[in-house]
Amino acid sequence: MTGEGLSLELASGAATAVNGLPVACACLHNGRVVFSDGVALYRVGGDSDDGVAIPVRLTLPPVICPGPARLAGLALDGLADGQAAITAVSDAGTQSWGELGPAGRDGLPGRAACRFGRGYGHSWSISLQADDGALLAIAALEARFTDLDRRP
Repeated sequence: MTGEGLSLELASGAATAVNGLPVACACLHNGRVVFSDGVALYRVGGDSDDGVAIPVRLTLPPVICPGPARLAGLALDGLADGQAAITAVSDAGTQSWGELGPAGRDGLPGRAACRFGRGYGHSWSISLQADDGALLAIAALEARFTDLDRRP
């Protein structure tokens, strides 16, 4: 996944801008968000964004299906104050768009879902772009696939 302007310091509400850094994985460790580009570890933190909203865009590694499949939908568990635009592209060139959110209420996590109607492929790459300045705390993302007929 590639991070472009992540806002991740949940405990203090501080935001840190990251542009163009390839993020191989991210996790919460001892209350801090830590991510790696596959070579080094980085701690996301800080105490000021100077009042400027930082947009969030995540591109997840491709999901590979055992056979041809259609991306039926994407579900987000966590907190999302605004809308998140979803873009999904398959290895066959199919592109799908949708929106999900908001999710959660009164500080408690919830679930939001986005459905896709068409398309096919063996591998799907999914991107999520959230509203500028809106809270986004992702606990889990779940892609749902429909297996397609394998006959020629």
